[in-house]
Amino acid sequence: MAATNVASRTSMFLAPSQTSGKAQAAGLQDWTDGSLRSFSLRKNSVTASKAQTVQKKARGPLVVKAVVPKNLVDVTTIDEQKFEALVLRRVVFNHDDWKKHKSSGRYFRHMKSIFTSKVIGALGPAVSVMTGIAAGVVGWNELVTMGALPEWAPVLHMSNLPYTLTAPALSFLLVFRTNASYGRFDEARKMWGLMLNRTRDITRQALSYMARDEHTYEYPKRAQFIRHLQAFPLAYKHHFLQEGSLEEDLRVSVYPSDAFSHVQFTTLSDEEIAGILAATHRPNYVLLVMSECMRSCHMDPIYRVAMEANFATFADDIGGSERLFKTPIPLSYTRLTSRFLVLYHMFLPFALWDPLGWLTIPVTATCAAIFFCIEEVGVLIENPFPILALDVIAQSARTNAAELVSLHEGICNLVAKDT
Repeated sequence: MAATNVASRTSMFLAPSQTSGKAQAAGLQDWTDGSLRSFSLRKNSVTASKAQTVQKKARGPLVVKAVVPKNLVDVTTIDEQKFEALVLRRVVFNHDDWKKHKSSGRYFRHMKSIFTSKVIGALGPAVSVMTGIAAGVVGWNELVTMGALPEWAPVLHMSNLPYTLTAPALSFLLVFRTNASYGRFDEARKMWGLMLNRTRDITRQALSYMARDEHTYEYPKRAQFIRHLQAFPLAYKHHFLQEGSLEEDLRVSVYPSDAFSHVQFTTLSDEEIAGILAATHRPNYVLLVMSECMRSCHMDPIYRVAMEANFATFADDIGGSERLFKTPIPLSYTRLTSRFLVLYHMFLPFALWDPLGWLTIPVTATCAAIFFCIEEVGVLIENPFPILALDVIAQSARTNAAELVSLHEGICNLVAKDT
């Protein structure tokens, strides 16, 4: 009788149709042995009509593809291609990817892709202008040297002492810019990692602490709590990315239907989805629904405090992400670095003419490409959310919660046998 009562605790989460115990065990084993990478590649959960698709290459890291929202990028084709390249290269590493990443052949691999890099290609206009100025200076000086211009025409050159004095300042500006941007990137990844950890923890707490209804002996509030908990990562992601449709994501089943038809987790109802979509601040709305579900249950105050701590962490993560998104590195610093960089390379050919002659052109082009690329990387990672694999992190949070739900019945039965 005890085992029967314990088994009924998770009935709110199971589909009406149940399979045999053998099939259930086999399906659960297949699910727990699968990785997030194989799950995210399922054809049933990722359709061609969705704005995001998850695609895995045979010998490469997991890549998340998404339709580029035209209103988020510059009108120029170059900037659109650059943004699209960043979206396509959202990676989640595994063991093979780390081996490839640390391989001694990475230098040749990186050089091979230099001409196809969209980020480097986006520097074409700026580098071309600097190279054109260098070519103009060199051409003018050659004409003066050959006597093809009037005698009053001067040779365009200058001492390289100003560059010797100002080069450290430019290096300092670029280093600070890149380090500050990486700090923002790292902070965002830590907050999303914390969200993933807290999702797992509060799922465990909900399954163990939230009481059943005294009249029906079922768990309607706990079921509603878990449904909204699995919706929270999606609402959190769409709060910072204008890609795809939140409604479509919310309607996608957590479990692959072909392998887990016996443990289909109840999806959000149309009314619940409408409530989320109607909210102005959707992550906060989802947290409020979860909080109300917890309040409606008869819980020990100690357990309630423990779960409230996770709610506070979720709120802190949302606030921290909003701080990063709405507050860039001071714009005055960005403008200063950009202006210094442009002026530095505009006058560089004048300082290089005397020692290098015609080599001024390729040297200027090379220096401009290197320095502009460093600054470009700092600008790209300043807003970390389009670069991070948020789709994979959110999906991981949902599947981890679903795994705990599917395992809970078996664990309850196991514990009941020992009591």
